Amino acid sequence: MNRNFEKNECGNIIAAFLFFIFLLAGISGTLFAAGTETAHQWETPQKPVSQTSNGGIDTSVLDMHSSEVLWLESEGVAIATRHETPVSKAPGIVTVITAEEIKHLGYRTFAEILRTVPGFEILKLPDFGDVVPAVRGLEAANKVRLMLDGHFVNSPLKGSSFNAFDDFPVQNIKKIEIIRGPGSAVYGENAFLAVINIITKDAGDIDGARISSGYGSFNTYEENVIFGKKYGKVDISGMLHYRSTDGFSGTLERDVQTTLDEVFGTSASNTPGNVHDKRQEFAMNLKVEYDNLWFHGWYNNKNRETFVGPQYVLSNDSDIENNYVFGEIGYKKIFDGGLTIKPRIYYDQFDIRPEIEAYPEGSVLAFDTNKDGVYDTTVSFPDGFIGIGSEIERIAGAEVPFDYELFDKNILTVGLEYRWVNQGNVRYQSNFNPATYEVFDAVQNLSDTYPYLKEATRRILSVYLQDTWDLTDTLNLTLGVRHDQYSDFGGATSPRTGLTWAFMKNASLKLLYGEAFRAPDFMEMYIQNNPALQGNEDLDPEIIKTYEAGLSYRFNKYVTGGLNYFYNDIQDFIVKRPLTPGSTTLRYENYGDGHVHGVEMETNVDIGGGNYLFMNYSFQDPNDDNGNDLPYVARHKGNFGVNVRYWKYINTNVNTFVSGRRSREADDARDDMPSYALLNLSVIGKEFFRTMEIQGTVFNLLDKDYNDPGTASMSSDLPRPGRSFFIGLSYQF
Repeated sequence: MNRNFEKNECGNIIAAFLFFIFLLAGISGTLFAAGTETAHQWETPQKPVSQTSNGGIDTSVLDMHSSEVLWLESEGVAIATRHETPVSKAPGIVTVITAEEIKHLGYRTFAEILRTVPGFEILKLPDFGDVVPAVRGLEAANKVRLMLDGHFVNSPLKGSSFNAFDDFPVQNIKKIEIIRGPGSAVYGENAFLAVINIITKDAGDIDGARISSGYGSFNTYEENVIFGKKYGKVDISGMLHYRSTDGFSGTLERDVQTTLDEVFGTSASNTPGNVHDKRQEFAMNLKVEYDNLWFHGWYNNKNRETFVGPQYVLSNDSDIENNYVFGEIGYKKIFDGGLTIKPRIYYDQFDIRPEIEAYPEGSVLAFDTNKDGVYDTTVSFPDGFIGIGSEIERIAGAEVPFDYELFDKNILTVGLEYRWVNQGNVRYQSNFNPATYEVFDAVQNLSDTYPYLKEATRRILSVYLQDTWDLTDTLNLTLGVRHDQYSDFGGATSPRTGLTWAFMKNASLKLLYGEAFRAPDFMEMYIQNNPALQGNEDLDPEIIKTYEAGLSYRFNKYVTGGLNYFYNDIQDFIVKRPLTPGSTTLRYENYGDGHVHGVEMETNVDIGGGNYLFMNYSFQDPNDDNGNDLPYVARHKGNFGVNVRYWKYINTNVNTFVSGRRSREADDARDDMPSYALLNLSVIGKEFFRTMEIQGTVFNLLDKDYNDPGTASMSSDLPRPGRSFFIGLSYQF
């Protein structure tokens, strides 16, 4: 596509967007009835929570737009600095999504919500079927740090959290705080493109129990209980969740095995055939607080099929079981003189048990036994290529952060953290010897002779320093740096600087610089005894340097808007490359750099009484060192939504996601993927019978036919669902 045309197109869209914002600002005062002040994510609240005569909170405020409720509940966010900071002063481009917004949208899982965030897009991965974000121009499964109530939940094996948390239930979410941009100066590893903190509801938010149940397309069932209660000084809250679905089963036209059949004259491929997305999940969450002491525990068990398969070969006999549990104990102590200490200790365990049919019955594969880049042996697999593995990832850690108020409006944060990460209990069974290429009559235990992963231990010692300083009432400066020292590959130092300036009434400017890293995960370093892929213990971390400028403005009490620019400079991508020139064995290597610049714009119009409108638009231009587009992400994308509460018993939300054309991989000669738009409709009926609520949502209302990108080796794209529905019922006790 012509580059000048792209730039002109982007400029025209920006100009039109800004004109529309100013138009809304100009007409809002005459069209909208007077109402409450609009609170929004760039400013602190303009007025306190109203109270009843007996000192309680006036429940009428709960009828306001959810962003108002957020600002009335809290003066800011904690994700940017580790302590409560007004969003206007937070040294980052921050998005906050509240429970009310999530409910109005009608989405059922955490990953679906991310599609509404500027700069985010959602992709279905072809191998194991994870739903992952693409963020600011890059597919970001392992480049986003995800936390649950501040607890880091990314798996050491692949560096991602979305295999366990893409289906995280929305009913127990109080709000989601998101930093768009690097966060390693505060949090360390994986805080590369974004940091996300899911904040769950506590005893004060629930005050009883809410039971919900629902049914939807693809034979989807959900059962959920959230509970919370205060007992003197003890607060207890938690969740029980069950979800089961057959999943969308669209048709995949071709896979890698289709090409192998054409080469060897076999007919083993299951294509054309249906993808597999059946999954079942059980989850529990528990929080207990006593004074300043807290315990947080989480457990989930997830069983799922592979969407296509790890070799991009459609399999009918693969299954993966994931178990994840963590426990954390912490304490907060405030001393005289402005010192606060918040030590915590924690333990995480990931149990992963894949049973994979990598190639189907009757397949024939070629191997390079001499590692010279030439196929010299073919092997037939009458029962398919089967691998059954398991491993346990364990993490034990402790962190001690100190906040010290040096003087008024200046907070110095110093922290130490130690993490012990172990990959052990590796077990492997297969019907194939990876050294001799001999096919067994039955699956055999190869755990001692040919384990597919090396057992390894990683030790991480981290120290961080941050100074947040209100230079004046309108000018705020944040300086920070963190160093993480790894026992297996070395260290990474991540600095950042943030300057925020309220340069005029109702307007603020942010100038930001930050660096971040993504540590090589255990799969990239330690996979072994695999004829197709090798790990590399000499990998360096991926590095990103990000420059950002953000402008926000409150036009009047109804309309707010924001405009952000970012530039990402990425070094040392970790990619798969041939072991030697022409070799069919791939190895993880640091290879290539990337550059992404883009613009994000958003505006909100709050009419009051639960009626509001939101929209955002993102432009991004991701390129490698040779100027080629990076794959899978759209240059242009955006969201538009309207929420209408025309009767106290009924709430209606209509929202649209629009994606532009998406580029292919460099070696994929197919045309770019076409643009598409998805329209969703959600209707909530409430208060018609005590605390009962019923919600119905139709996704992809116009039944748009669209796909997610498949790899070049598959030469087929991934089918995505057409029109679908979900109906849920809940009751508060």
